[in-house]
Amino acid sequence: MILLFDRGNRALKTALHSAGTITRRWREEPGDSVGTVTAILDSCRPRGVAFSSVVPGWNRLLLETVRRRGIERVVEAGADIRLPFDLLVDNAEKLGADRIAAACGVAALDHREAVIIDAGTAVTVDILSREGFIGGAIFPGIDMILDSLHEGTESLPRIQCGDTIPAIPGRDTAGAMAAGAFWGWIGAVRELVARSHSYLEGEHPVFVTGGNADLVAPYCPGDVTVDEDIVFRGLLLLFELNA
Repeated sequence: MILLFDRGNRALKTALHSAGTITRRWREEPGDSVGTVTAILDSCRPRGVAFSSVVPGWNRLLLETVRRRGIERVVEAGADIRLPFDLLVDNAEKLGADRIAAACGVAALDHREAVIIDAGTAVTVDILSREGFIGGAIFPGIDMILDSLHEGTESLPRIQCGDTIPAIPGRDTAGAMAAGAFWGWIGAVRELVARSHSYLEGEHPVFVTGGNADLVAPYCPGDVTVDEDIVFRGLLLLFELNA
């Protein structure tokens, strides 16, 4: 059994991989509880752990907790381990572990070229080519856009994006904010995906993951697949390559 941890900016997602499939899942938000990690480790007693994290301080706590339990086969996603592709970016050591793991998840599905969208607190749109991982774009997620409107102005309220797609035009201030944030966010994703396809000389598969994947996927051009497990797939591949 392999335990997989995906630590994002707000949430900790965990999966237990056993006998070729994911058999259990956990989600904690906010994801900074060491007690939760301890309870999961004690309930599963895995033979190995692989993890991706965008919160550096959390990494140390996880490693300490895992090693106190005698688990020696531990793989941390990053640029300094064996990968299924080359990193064709500047300062590869600073590349986000989540972006690497997601690209590895695409590679685990036997795709050598793809556009990869992670729509969470921040949004990343990355390109995997036959030559390797060549980078992409990072911009705010929709909740961050709405938060910045409130925090950067005197009179705009704090609102959140609900499950209802905002109408244009917005009929009041909150409606106008929701419409601008949502459709501006969608427009940014569409433009970045289109430019990524252009870089790859033709359309290629688009994989979408993250907490807002279902919101953005219907508006993405190309052959789009929503895969909530793409990071877990990547972590499992990295464990197999490095443990």
